[in-house]
Amino acid sequence: MLEDANVRVSATLVEHGDMAPAYAYRFDFDGGAVVISGDTGPCDALVELAAGADVLVHEAISPHFAASKFGAPPYDAAQQQSLDHVFAKHTSVRAVGDIAARAGVPTLVLTHLVPGDLPADAWRDAVTGFDGQVIVGEDLDVVPVQEERPPRLRVRRPSGR
Repeated sequence: MLEDANVRVSATLVEHGDMAPAYAYRFDFDGGAVVISGDTGPCDALVELAAGADVLVHEAISPHFAASKFGAPPYDAAQQQSLDHVFAKHTSVRAVGDIAARAGVPTLVLTHLVPGDLPADAWRDAVTGFDGQVIVGEDLDVVPVQEERPPRLRVRRPSGR
């Protein structure tokens, strides 16, 4: 943990297959808390770190990644091994909603999306088990966190996007 007059930063180890260490980070400050998952498969340590935060920024991989990489199944042994390797290190978009719900966060921001060419609605629609706000993050997004939370946070995007 690191702390100064403005922020307290906490970290926890998360699951990232055979690549270690991997961390998630929590930033607590006057008026709120934000958690960033880093690269991770689903894990209880992240849920515990994110408990009660205002925003969870979480990476996600789509089940459609396999088809985007290799076409329709069946996959040969090498292709399946490659897919197993990738899916062991990342969280399916279908599981991210459950993680956010278990942590009790009101806002979930999806980021580090694989594959990167799916439309935002496809990502949002794939999140299940979560009743809060889902934002599909884009570069340079600003998601305000404030002590008095409005029913839905507004994402401020640079003009022209």
